[in-house]
Amino acid sequence: MFNSRGVRGISVALAILLTAPPGWSWGHDGHRLVAKIAAKDLSPDTRKKVAAILGTNDAGVDAAMADAATWPDEIDKKTTGTGDWHFIDVPVSGAFSVAGLCPQHNCAIDRIQEMSDRLRTNQTGFTLPVTPSPPRPMASQELAFLIHLVGDIHQPLHAANDGDRGGNCENLTKALVHADHSRTTELHAVWDNDEVFTVLKALGNEDAAASALFQRFKSGTPVRQAAVTDWAHESNDLARKDVYQALHIPNRTAPAGQCATNVAKVSIDQKYLDSNVMDTEQQLLRAGIRLAGVLNQICAGNGCEANPSGNGKKK
Repeated sequence: MFNSRGVRGISVALAILLTAPPGWSWGHDGHRLVAKIAAKDLSPDTRKKVAAILGTNDAGVDAAMADAATWPDEIDKKTTGTGDWHFIDVPVSGAFSVAGLCPQHNCAIDRIQEMSDRLRTNQTGFTLPVTPSPPRPMASQELAFLIHLVGDIHQPLHAANDGDRGGNCENLTKALVHADHSRTTELHAVWDNDEVFTVLKALGNEDAAASALFQRFKSGTPVRQAAVTDWAHESNDLARKDVYQALHIPNRTAPAGQCATNVAKVSIDQKYLDSNVMDTEQQLLRAGIRLAGVLNQICAGNGCEANPSGNGKKK
């Protein structure tokens, strides 16, 4: 999900203990939370196939999906050529449109579709320019990207741009310092991490939060499956409302991957974080339920073989 936008993900869990780098994507906690919500809504047949792809059993699916969810942020995005896969830079001024914003299919929308199609039709031949580290089997790579990118597209600043690389150009007037002494120093990381931390503070740990949010869905909170472009549109709308309007950030333009001139620092406090809890919870829930919906659809019938034999189309 990035180009010169920088890394929009975490490399390892230890990164949480360090100053947040530009461009994380829902952060470690957010991606794991989305995966665990999705695991709860898989059909029995899909769950069995996901377990086979991830090399686990039924009891291990939730944890394996959560681990897979962060893998695309652990590999080297530059050498694997996957940096731009994690986002789509849709301007927050003017009517929503993704036209011309996904060159060579290198954006979250097109890569979600690609991974879905590959798994559904059991395609072979998926390779990256270099062997990723840590390694994964081919189908496990595709599934990990799908899990991760569905989470990414629901983070508002992964579908928004205001001449600021999705909030990566706005430094904070005062860093947010956490109990573990890690620090958030720019706006994008506020939404990757601190908004999720605020949700976890209210709902409990990762498993408790996943269960609480999934229970809302089971109790009637609606989640429309919609199309991937619609997911990006929702995220862009939230970015306009919860970020750029709420923080009084003016409309700006800049060449792709660059910061506009004279980008002002922004002030973030607990009141601001608390004001976005409902929307953050909504996006995490939407991502999890929609991911499950995609997996249940593409893994139906003959889809999602753990070791494709080449019967599907090679690409």
